[in-house]
This record gives sequence, C-alpha cells and structure tokens, in this order.
Amino acid sequence: MEESQFMENLVERYLTNRATESELEVFMDLLKQGKLDEIIKSYMDREDESFEKPISESSFSSVSKIWQQWLQLAATVSLVFCSFSGFSVIECPVELT
Repeated sequence: MEESQFMENLVERYLTNRATESELEVFMDLLKQGKLDEIIKSYMDREDESFEKPISESSFSSVSKIWQQWLQLAATVSLVFCSFSGFSVIECPVELT
C-alpha cells in the first residue's frame, strides 16, 4: 500500500473511531511529526464545504412552522393571563399633591 494511501486510511479510521490501539499509536506519532497535516487539512476543507451548502426551503418552512406554533401558544397564554387578571388597576392609597 502506498504511504499516502495508508495515511489517508489511517486518518479515516481515526475519525470514524475504528482505529485499533496500534493504529492510534502510529496516528499520534505521524501527527506529532506533522506528516498528517495535509491530509487532515484536506478533510477539514471537505467538511467545511459541506457546511456551506445552502439550506433548503423545506427546512426554512419547518423552522417557520415551529416558530409560528410557539407564537400562537404565547399569544394564547397571554390572552388567558390577561383575562384572569381582569384588566383591573389597583388604586394607590397615597394621595398625590
């Protein structure tokens, strides 16, 4: 197996928690030597690109629906609270001069 392919497989096994104890030792040794830097950087770049993809409209609509439900609930609770308070104003016993 080619050295670069071996290191790519090693990084992949490490990131997916499938590396054996001996592979972890080799991984840490290569990491300390800086031999895995480019492979890890390319993996991070690929992951970063996947986060930059636009969010679909369906996920916006589901978030919008959740917020709409919360706002309806908040409005209902507010109306119930106000109706039980009776909209009364407490008179102040102190006379203002």
